[in-house]
Amino acid sequence: MVTHLQTALSSIFLVLILYVLQGLTLGLTGTLPLILVAHGATWKDRGTFNFAFYPFSFKLIWAPLIDALYSKRFGRRKSWLVPIQLSMAGILLLLSFFVESFITNLRIILLTVIFIFIVFLTATQDICVDGLAITLFSATNPQWASTSQTVGQTLGRFLGSSFLLTFESANFTNRFIRKPFSLPSAASGLFTVEQFIRIAALFILVVTTCLVLFLREKEDVSNSNGEETESLSLLETYLSIWKLLKKKCIQQLTLVALLAPIGMVAINYMTYLSLVTQGVPREYLALVNIPVTLITIAAPLIIRHTELPLIWYAGSYLLYLISGIPIAAYVYFTPRIISTSYYYPLLILLLAWNEFIMTLRFAAQVGFFASISEPRIGGTYMTLLVTLHNLGFALHSSIILYVANWLPKSLVLSSSSHDGSCHKY
Repeated sequence: MVTHLQTALSSIFLVLILYVLQGLTLGLTGTLPLILVAHGATWKDRGTFNFAFYPFSFKLIWAPLIDALYSKRFGRRKSWLVPIQLSMAGILLLLSFFVESFITNLRIILLTVIFIFIVFLTATQDICVDGLAITLFSATNPQWASTSQTVGQTLGRFLGSSFLLTFESANFTNRFIRKPFSLPSAASGLFTVEQFIRIAALFILVVTTCLVLFLREKEDVSNSNGEETESLSLLETYLSIWKLLKKKCIQQLTLVALLAPIGMVAINYMTYLSLVTQGVPREYLALVNIPVTLITIAAPLIIRHTELPLIWYAGSYLLYLISGIPIAAYVYFTPRIISTSYYYPLLILLLAWNEFIMTLRFAAQVGFFASISEPRIGGTYMTLLVTLHNLGFALHSSIILYVANWLPKSLVLSSSSHDGSCHKY
């Protein structure tokens, strides 16, 4: 256990903040394609940039290193969290000086490479935090690992997407902030993308400094019975993965994880991008996403004490597939109804319900993973299970985005077919 954290509340807060950092970088990565749309990016460009998320699908390769190699004096998780997060802060700070130029000139390949490395660091940090969460909550309530991850990542993604896009918009800030306070209009929002990235780098640096100063760890790990056990060596950790993959139940889980995203990726990856190409301004989508996010945060709290996460997963998966049907129809008819008074309220309801179910499904899934993970190799065990989920989404999403580039223009409209109101969420 982490001796510095004496209460469950402090443990939850620690893990929550670390997951917020993940959500922040992932939210920024997921938002960039929507920014690129305003500069003429095609579906093929967006499919190319989607490779930036692939490190999350292959982090199992280096996860055993995170669990087995560390400084006993510095701390098992701190040994990796501190250098990783310092690297993230440094890269983001350097990127902030060039990102505007890269976006304007559609340097898709270069941006993809940079964000692959950023997501690689984020994925590595995720291994550490997953392991820390298993250590903290395995003897009490493993579902808190899922709740902390889902809420933290949701808040972080909100900051890296909706918050950024809302206050980066000159139209929004001039109309709703500067004008009411009798301030002169400006050609930019409260901050630019490059300024936001610098602020994000500073935030990561502050959190990392607090980790160095205040987090104290014990080397021993407690199992589900509260008994302390020794950590496994690097070889033993890799062998444990091989033994897991040979189990029939894990093989069945692998099949489910790889096939389940087939019915989900189109709605999950193309909804906001399609709304942008259908003429919805990015600041409007950012505002729409605010109530959607607030509702989404409640999803993991509903099942934080459940002992049947798989039942919740199966039910929410089916509901998500059903909820995608009206959303697809709504996106298709957007050009005809966007000027009506009911368009945005109904859009909020549809997206909120869809995201709520998606988050509920994810929280139930991670809760199940946490409940069966071995604390001694918590980071690796969780990484193996989550990697199966991420790999399924990554493979199918890239295929979907590339296929979308070849669909008839009557089905996938280009942003050039609208006026200059096309932005991103």
